[in-house]
Amino acid sequence: MSKILLFRSIFVILICFFVIFISKNYDNYANLLPTFCATAIIIFSILDFIQNKNTYRFIKKDKINIKYLKPYLVILLSVGYVCLIITLGFFTSTLLYFIFTSILLGVKNYKSIFITLIIIIPLMYSFFEIFLQTRLPKGFLI
Repeated sequence: MSKILLFRSIFVILICFFVIFISKNYDNYANLLPTFCATAIIIFSILDFIQNKNTYRFIKKDKINIKYLKPYLVILLSVGYVCLIITLGFFTSTLLYFIFTSILLGVKNYKSIFITLIIIIPLMYSFFEIFLQTRLPKGFLI
């Protein structure tokens, strides 16, 4: 296995443990979704390591460009998202996270980003607040 891919797997697992640790501060069972997602990512990262440990190839230093950095930038945005949920609130931080990750991943149609947000935010509110009857973290904005 190449060192960079091993580092990536370890980095992702450490970030997931950080997300689980941070989400312990949420109230009214709002930590269930981040804990579940982080645990699933840990399990899938370990399974990916076990299944593909013999098929990984070494990445040469001259081939590293911006497309190899995008997963790490998304991970850093995700960590920032988890931290901002407490201060900005769930909906505001979700709005910012969705916009920035969409732009980072190359979505050029800004109209589709905002239409998706107009549909997803009320669905998330109705799912968590009405259906699951759990309060989402509220910050100083919303």
